[in-house]
Amino acid sequence: MAKTDLVHYDFSKKGLLAAFIIVVNTFSWYFPLYFFFEDIVRKSHAGSSILFLTLTIHYVGTIGSAVVGTSLVNKFLREHTFLRLWMFAGVISSAMLIILDAYNVAYLLSVSFLLGISLGLGFPSGLAYFGNYTHEDNRGRLGGITFSASSLGMLIIGALTNVFTFALGALFFTFWRGLGLFLFYLVGPKQEHKQNVTNVSYKSILLDRYFVLYLVPWIMFCLVNFLELPIVISFVGEDLALLILVAEYGIGGFSAFIGGHYADSVGRKRIIIFGFMVLGIGYAILGLFSSITLSFYLYMLFDGIAWGIFILMFYLVIWADLAGKRTKEKYYLIGVLPFIVSGYIQILITPYAGSVPISVAFSLASFFLFLAVLPLLYAPETLS
Repeated sequence: MAKTDLVHYDFSKKGLLAAFIIVVNTFSWYFPLYFFFEDIVRKSHAGSSILFLTLTIHYVGTIGSAVVGTSLVNKFLREHTFLRLWMFAGVISSAMLIILDAYNVAYLLSVSFLLGISLGLGFPSGLAYFGNYTHEDNRGRLGGITFSASSLGMLIIGALTNVFTFALGALFFTFWRGLGLFLFYLVGPKQEHKQNVTNVSYKSILLDRYFVLYLVPWIMFCLVNFLELPIVISFVGEDLALLILVAEYGIGGFSAFIGGHYADSVGRKRIIIFGFMVLGIGYAILGLFSSITLSFYLYMLFDGIAWGIFILMFYLVIWADLAGKRTKEKYYLIGVLPFIVSGYIQILITPYAGSVPISVAFSLASFFLFLAVLPLLYAPETLS
């Protein structure tokens, strides 16, 4: 039997600003930090087995702490307290990088595990916080603005820390997470508004037909995106692959801004289907005309557009819509797991990426993206 609790939300501009800060700071802190940390381990020549073990420990920490965090947040009288402690853990883990010795395996694994915890522990709750402080009729637009700001932050911080020394880069990440914590503490609403929210189980969420109809396409996108990336890198080289990654965040931020606006007018379902169509066209062009340089730039454009739409919809909008007046942390946890797990699967298949013919790989990607659209045809529109 579901239990109904009286929880507190303030739908003022101050509460929304706090939600904006926690999402933008988390995205722009963690994703550049992950690439920064992975690059340092690779350059240390610690060996492929140590690199694999380091990243495995990181993903275990991320997923395990995310599961624990969705239950732990309910033990706190105020959600703000839990989120502040989570952000503080990010400050500590970033600071530990300053004295990182990649040849000290025990310390390397400890830092990797703590970095995973400092993301996973409060990540579903931080995203749910955004869902709680936005309304259905403006969640797309506000999500688009939020992800656009996050993308810009990721690009700027990634570029800056690329030219920093290792210690200076780690110090910058510590400062940036600390600044986010300070701003979140500063603007977090003090007076709160009461609202009834129903607790739900994982089983009830996974048995919800509407939820599954959106989850399956998202899983297929994550698998296609992460499994195809090593193939792209092996074919085009590191430099062009880096350009594709930059395009995902640059073009993605712009497409999320536009997509968020239309998601609040024409609906979420149509925008998601459009994203799958665009990405499928991109892979089809790359598969059919892989010998033509222009095809890679068209692929980058289409991939960036789709990337922005999917991150906006499947990170910030859809799960909050489907949760309604139920607790959102578990919805967001299940929603972000395909992305995280697919990231780890990519690490497993990367050594074998060069053996797959690019035309076959991208033709299959287009086919599976077409299949991913089918569940969406039966999914309900979440915008009333």
